[in-house]
Amino acid sequence: MASLVVTSGNQSGQYYRLADTLMSVGRDPARDIQLVDPKVSRKHFEVRRIGRTFTLTPLRSVNPVRVNGEVVEHEIALRDLDAIDVGETRLRFCSDDDPARANSLDHLKRVEPRLRDDQTINNNDRNG
Repeated sequence: MASLVVTSGNQSGQYYRLADTLMSVGRDPARDIQLVDPKVSRKHFEVRRIGRTFTLTPLRSVNPVRVNGEVVEHEIALRDLDAIDVGETRLRFCSDDDPARANSLDHLKRVEPRLRDDQTINNNDRNG
């Protein structure tokens, strides 16, 4: 099943499995995925599955939705590891979950290459 992983922002490391139904994303607690970010609108965008493809549809919001750095104004198909920026939050779209990955840290490492090697990060912290 596809997922969204928050890779930067207040909720970094959060992992959300995407359902086969329409899912709304925004700051409002009533959203399917709530992003606690003051620059995210109450209802910022929607993700839906159409066949084997997941699409992102931006909604009317003050701040744009960017996918891979480009402002999205209409529905677009998401591709594996697309970066979705809303407000000060970045999410990564993962088209397929690996059943061996059991927690959000593993998902975060998968989508952010700089986090894959814990030893490198820990050694840099000690030496820096």
